[in-house]
Amino acid sequence: MADGNLYSGSHWQRYATRDTDEAHDFVRRAFLDIKVRFSGEGRDGAGLRTATTSLADVGVTRLHYSARTQAQTAPDGDLNIAYLMGGRFTVARAKDEYRMRSGDVMLILPDHSEDLTYDDIDTFVARLPRALLEEVAHAKTGINGTELRFDSSRPISAALGRHWTQTLSHLTRAVLSDPTLMTNPLITENARHLLAATALAVFPNTVHTAALRSAGEVTPRALRQAVTYVDDHAGQPITVDQIAAAAGVGARALQLAFRRHHDTTPMRYVRRIRLERAHRDLQTADPSTGVTVAMIATRWGFTHLGRFSTDYRAAYGSSPSQTLRT
Repeated sequence: MADGNLYSGSHWQRYATRDTDEAHDFVRRAFLDIKVRFSGEGRDGAGLRTATTSLADVGVTRLHYSARTQAQTAPDGDLNIAYLMGGRFTVARAKDEYRMRSGDVMLILPDHSEDLTYDDIDTFVARLPRALLEEVAHAKTGINGTELRFDSSRPISAALGRHWTQTLSHLTRAVLSDPTLMTNPLITENARHLLAATALAVFPNTVHTAALRSAGEVTPRALRQAVTYVDDHAGQPITVDQIAAAAGVGARALQLAFRRHHDTTPMRYVRRIRLERAHRDLQTADPSTGVTVAMIATRWGFTHLGRFSTDYRAAYGSSPSQTLRT
C-alpha cells in the first residue's frame, strides 16, 4: 500500500491543508469526532495530505499528517481501522496503552472514548459502517446489533494484524485501483463483506465469544427454496441473510444445512453457481467480438483473475482462455 500509483485516478479525492483547525475538521468529517487537547505544528503547519475513495458505504483514506497532536475520541459506533506506515501513534484507554510501530494496525474503539497521540504519521485508514458489521456478525453467529462490542484496539495476534493489512492491500490493488470494478455491484458487495468479516476476525469482539443460538431444523423444502433463490439471483449481490429470509429460516440454521447436505457454505455455493455461469458465458462467447476472459470473470464478481483461473481449471479441466477459444 506504499505505492503512490495506487492512489491515482479521478475516483480518489485529494485534500491538503497547512491550517491546523482545517486539518482537525477533516478528521471529524472523514473518521470520527475528536476533542483536541494539544496540537504542535511543524515547519509546514499541520501538514495534512490525503487521498480518499469509497466502496459504497466503506471509506478508505491514505493520510499524511505532520503535526504532533493529542486528542480524545468521541466514537459514533462505526469502525476506523488504521495501518501505520510511518510516524508515531499511541492509543490509550484507562491503563491500556498501545504504542504502534510501523507495520502495526489498530482499531479505534467504536463505543468507548480513547486518548490518541500521533506525530508525523503516514497511515491508511478504513472506515466501516456499524450497520455492515452488524449484518455480517449476525450472519456468522446470530447475534444482534446490541450484542456486538469490540474490546480492544489491538489485533488478537500479530498474524491476524498482518492478515488485515494483506486483505486491504489486495482490495486496494484489485478493486480500488479500477473505478469500473468499484461500480460492479457483485464486486462491491463481496469486497464490503470481506472487509467486515476480516475486521470481526482480527480484533477482539463478542462475535468470538457469542453463544451460538439454537439453529433449528431446515426442511428439504426450505433448502430447495434457498438453492432456487441463489440460482435466480446469482447475478446480483447476495448475502446469507437474504438467502435465509427467502428460505424462511435463520442464517445459522441455513449454514449448518448447507454443510450437512451440500458439504459447503451458502456463500461458497453462490461462488460455485457464479463459476458455472461464467463457464456457460465462456462457452457461448465469440472472441472475435472483443469479449475477454477478464470481462466475463468480472461480470460474475471475480476480481482476482489468477484465482478465477485456478478455480475454473479445477472445476472444468481447462483454462478459461481455452474454453473461450474453442
